[in-house]
Amino acid sequence: MKRFNRLNPRPRRGRSKPKASLAGKLSATATELDAEAKAFDAAVADDSTRASDRTKLSELQDRRRLADGLDTVLARLDDLVQVRRLEQCRKAVETGPISRQITTLRRSLVMKKLTQAIDDEIENLDLTHIPFQISDNSTEGQSVFAVGVKSEATVANNKVLSEGEQHALALACFLAEAKASGSMHGLIIDDPVSSLDHGRIRRVASRLVAEAAAGRQIIVFTHNILLYNELVDAAARSQLPVLRNFMSKTVSDGFGLVSETDEPWLLQSVTKRIETLRQKLKSYNSINDFTSDAWRAIVIDFYAALRETWERLVEEVLLGKVIERFNSDVKTQSLKGVSVTDEDYATVFHAMKRASERSGHDMAAGRAVVLPKPAEMKADLDELDTYRAKAQKRAAETTKTRKALEKPRKATVA
Repeated sequence: MKRFNRLNPRPRRGRSKPKASLAGKLSATATELDAEAKAFDAAVADDSTRASDRTKLSELQDRRRLADGLDTVLARLDDLVQVRRLEQCRKAVETGPISRQITTLRRSLVMKKLTQAIDDEIENLDLTHIPFQISDNSTEGQSVFAVGVKSEATVANNKVLSEGEQHALALACFLAEAKASGSMHGLIIDDPVSSLDHGRIRRVASRLVAEAAAGRQIIVFTHNILLYNELVDAAARSQLPVLRNFMSKTVSDGFGLVSETDEPWLLQSVTKRIETLRQKLKSYNSINDFTSDAWRAIVIDFYAALRETWERLVEEVLLGKVIERFNSDVKTQSLKGVSVTDEDYATVFHAMKRASERSGHDMAAGRAVVLPKPAEMKADLDELDTYRAKAQKRAAETTKTRKALEKPRKATVA
């Protein structure tokens, strides 16, 4: 940059000299420019001013870069805001304090009573031969307790316990939890004796009846006829009311049929089975072809049911229910009505043999039995019904005679 120390304009030829006032202005301007030049020289020599300018330049460059990438910056800002909000939400729903509070409350208010209830139910269901330990914890705000085999190493129950023992333990925990809750709400239980032996089935029946006796409504769904009989017997001993409903399905009406009277075949008495078979015979009146495979299937079904009815007759009538297949009791008092003769043996033997021949046995061609017609089937059913009435009458007479043996003979005076 050139420095101007003075202003000395030269007059040009042919022109007049500048006026004095203009020369003064130019001189003043030159002085100002000289002062400005000195200021610039001073600014160049001043490092603090240079650093300030560099900072301003850097800020301007940053603003330029921000302007060029503004969309990216705003998107990143939104992401950071969202992350911050999520972190705040996570802290707000943190379950650690809740779990710790639940643990404190559970152990002070629940576990003592629950532990005692579980111990009681383990004893009720005959599981005291297995060492158990009860543990509890809180996870993600949920309260959990567990009953496992007590051992040095942690081992799953299904690695040690049988299927029946696992089922009994689960039922014990269920009943204990219901008892420890303190409420008397109803219980709905579906097949509670799966894989249990007869001894535990009776214990389960007694335990459920005890809950009913305490005022709780108990609803049990089961396919197990032994449990059904045990529940009925236990309720009878406690004089509790029982409402029995039977669910079934048919081809015509579908499934889910509920009745208080239509017992399943396995529960039906001999008299009820005979009535059922008579209804079957009536449905055959419209059949004319007695040589077809369809008729053969009907005959097999009928005589299979007839054979089962003879078997039920032996158990119910001839042997007076002393021993029943779906009951664990041996009713020795019923022996007073039992009387089996050679005639009984012959009647049952030949009736069972005939029913067995016609209920699906594969025979040699030379011994093939001609398929019976409805009239012959009715005769076989009538034979069963007649024998039932005769055997029941004789059992009543035998019972009357043997009851006299329970008392001392009457003395006579000579």
